[in-house]
Amino acid sequence: MTVFQENDQIVLITDKGNRYFLTLRNKRRYHTNEGSFDAGDIIGKDEGTEITSNIGRKAVIFRPLILEYLLEMPRKTQITYPKDIGFLVASTGVGPGSRVVEGGTGSGVLALFLAWYVRPNGKVYSYDIDDEYFPAIRRHIAILGLSDVIELKKGDLASSVEEKEVDVFIADVPEPWRTIESAYNSLRPGGVFAAIMPTIEQLIRTSETLRSNGFLEYFSGEIMFRPWRVKEGMTRPHHKMRAHTVFIILGRKTGIKDVALWQLKLPDGYR
Repeated sequence: MTVFQENDQIVLITDKGNRYFLTLRNKRRYHTNEGSFDAGDIIGKDEGTEITSNIGRKAVIFRPLILEYLLEMPRKTQITYPKDIGFLVASTGVGPGSRVVEGGTGSGVLALFLAWYVRPNGKVYSYDIDDEYFPAIRRHIAILGLSDVIELKKGDLASSVEEKEVDVFIADVPEPWRTIESAYNSLRPGGVFAAIMPTIEQLIRTSETLRSNGFLEYFSGEIMFRPWRVKEGMTRPHHKMRAHTVFIILGRKTGIKDVALWQLKLPDGYR
């Protein structure tokens, strides 16, 4: 990776742990609660370089990780949290070259994250019945260099999906059970259906519909995330943790019409 240049996106992290997300502009000063930082001290430098504010506060500069970038995005809708996205990516097998249908798009965080993983020759087709946020999402698509990887489509995930033989189908909508027939028609044999939802009632109905429509249920549950503060003699969990956010259900497409009575034991690592 080359040194920082004008127009690059950076994350500046101070010795107090604060993050500042900046776009480099020549001759610009960036004002923070910990003093101001000069773009001239950053342009031409490598990642990991230490810089100093005008009041002596130390900071280090990096290119943002995809996770940092997406969490910093302005958003007006609820997002899928990193712990849930990570599990979805790992458990659905999404990777370079994968073709994925997902929706609703919302603020675009999940669609952008998936596109980052299927690049350079995969494709994400993201559906939403409301295209209000599409212009803002397209700006982020361009910044991340994902214009050839993600396609935003206005339509109902339950009735408007045109793609066939896709690898993964992810539903983040209020009634995910309505999308299961659409997912079955869109997925390749053995393809993975995933849905995320906040309530147990949604989970139960989705599970019942999934198993009676040709999908073998792989997983139903939730992911917990608990960060720790590490310091000799004072190591302890943080006072806040990200506990329940959503339930996740996974299923794989079979050639069997009804697998409602089938059972699948969880593999080691899931239990």
